Amino acid sequence: MKKKIALFGPHDRFNYGDLLFAIMLEHGLSKVSPDKFDFKKYSLVEADFSAKGGFKTLSYRRLKKDINNNNINTVIVAGGECLSANWNGLYSFISPLYFKIFRHPKVPTFFKKNIWVKKLLGGTSDNPYLINKPDFDKDIKVIYNSVGGGNGLAKNKLDILETGNYLSFREKRSSQYIMDNIQRDDIFLVPDCAIIMDEVYPKENFLTNSRIPSNIKEIFKEKYIFFQISRYKNDNKLEEIAQQLKTLSEMHNAKIILCPIGTAKGHEDHVPLEVIHQKLKDHSILIENISIEIIMGLIAYSQLYIGNSLHGIITAMSYRLPYIALNKKQLKIVHYLDCWGAENLQEVQNIDAFLEKAHFCMQEENLSQKIAEKTSQQKNLYYDSLKRISNTILENDRT
Repeated sequence: MKKKIALFGPHDRFNYGDLLFAIMLEHGLSKVSPDKFDFKKYSLVEADFSAKGGFKTLSYRRLKKDINNNNINTVIVAGGECLSANWNGLYSFISPLYFKIFRHPKVPTFFKKNIWVKKLLGGTSDNPYLINKPDFDKDIKVIYNSVGGGNGLAKNKLDILETGNYLSFREKRSSQYIMDNIQRDDIFLVPDCAIIMDEVYPKENFLTNSRIPSNIKEIFKEKYIFFQISRYKNDNKLEEIAQQLKTLSEMHNAKIILCPIGTAKGHEDHVPLEVIHQKLKDHSILIENISIEIIMGLIAYSQLYIGNSLHGIITAMSYRLPYIALNKKQLKIVHYLDCWGAENLQEVQNIDAFLEKAHFCMQEENLSQKIAEKTSQQKNLYYDSLKRISNTILENDRT
């Protein structure tokens, strides 16, 4: 009988990276252990992004019900900077109304307490993606798949994490902190699962994908640079960004493709990109209707990725093209590239000073080969992790 697996993650909002976790996990586990698992996807609330290249996800209340009814054997926390995330912060990215309440300085703190959203969504413990096994009536296995956000976890939260059946972290800062603070020697440093995306979505297939409109496929054939920036992480330097992008476009005879990667609250890439497009005029093309495949294809066929999305960077890694990470205050990117970045691409650039690095990336001949070597190593490490995850899930069935 197949094991019933819950892929649990923030799939309930349109943020490119958050939607990738479950897709990559299902592909990878099915590859290493064919016909062994049945997968269901869960988030805090029910959502359906099938029309955007994603999938339907069930709610946390449904997850509890399915576990308690023996319809789920294992919960895999699918990935992301999730361990210290709480209910109200996560819900603010899903609900526009609650986002206004949560961020408004005049709303009393009493109404922003974690307990209200936790109760609304059916939670028991304080952090939904830090799975506390006693919250459920039935015994389950808990797997942490290349997660982040583990650094600085309090003792009571470390105690919960320690009960996980498999622990893997995507950057050294979290993995080292966990190793230093819990009594286990089976803690693994593993790259993000999105590193395998080029085999899940082969580059050449974007040209014939019926879900990608013809005008986007025409862009694939051009010479262009992909640019993305978040509304909340551009340091109010849109003029400086536009000036650098205009210079890049003119010097390298390349269009600037302005494409949002996250449109959910807390990201809202489309807002600054519209402003930058007005400044660049004919030097840029603004992509307004997006999907997972459109974003991925546009990055895969570009000459260079520039942005502050970790999964934009990992997409570039997977398709072996140069990338420039922006905003040194983005610590999850700083720590990830310190661990997995290719030579000459590990340093995050200041938003108002990325032009020199961009020229280097457009001119350096051996860069793609260096990225390819690093990506190949990371894929092998991730598949090693998938084999350990599969063995952990199936271990009681082996004779």
